Amino acid sequence: MIKILVAEDEALSRMTLIHHLRRKLSDALIEGVSNGREAVDRAEKLNPELIFMDIEMPLLNGLEAATIIHKRQPETKIVFLTAFDRFDYAVGALRAGGNDYLLKPFDKAQIEDCLRKALHLENDDTDAETDDQSPFQIQFSVWLKNHYMDDVSLEQAADAMGMSAFYFSRLFRTSYNQTFLEYLTAYRVERAAELLRMTDIPVREIAPRVGYADANYFSKVFKRHTGETPTLYRQKNTVL
Repeated sequence: MIKILVAEDEALSRMTLIHHLRRKLSDALIEGVSNGREAVDRAEKLNPELIFMDIEMPLLNGLEAATIIHKRQPETKIVFLTAFDRFDYAVGALRAGGNDYLLKPFDKAQIEDCLRKALHLENDDTDAETDDQSPFQIQFSVWLKNHYMDDVSLEQAADAMGMSAFYFSRLFRTSYNQTFLEYLTAYRVERAAELLRMTDIPVREIAPRVGYADANYFSKVFKRHTGETPTLYRQKNTVL
């Protein structure tokens, strides 16, 4: 049985990575820890073939933990994770015994490439369904359903996810292949279209219900996305 350890202090990031690994390696034993000291202790007991090691962690950082693990278990492969694109981190990772280095946020293809190189896996095109939502997407979708009608910003969304704006922005683009604003706008237009089709609420009242205080601006945004004004869209698509 393949054994993998994920050492990552951010709970959502740790859960997301474990989620991807379990989808790819359904028979593997995959465990997670939240700091460098736990990584050292758990690695000694688990003796994993592979460790995904975040660099920035409490108690012991990833480089310190990896140095200890590499001395005790030189056969264990270590892939370092970091949100900081710094050359000195890459050099430190290699010196600490690292086999690979991933810059967060990474996507499914990058994770699978790491697994193939570290565990010598064959390329497999029969993975689980690719339309499953990640834990990040699930958490974000719940937040969005409750806040799309508010005057929200990327910074507020990032804070709600427990992330920095920089990290959230990068993870969002990786997850959705869109910027936060592009996704938010499309979501608001979809909700507005539903209200236009299913209700007789005036356009000026629909605008604030989907996050736009200015009805004229809302109409411009709606037309840009659908090719029609809200009024014309309602005339053509109403189901009342």
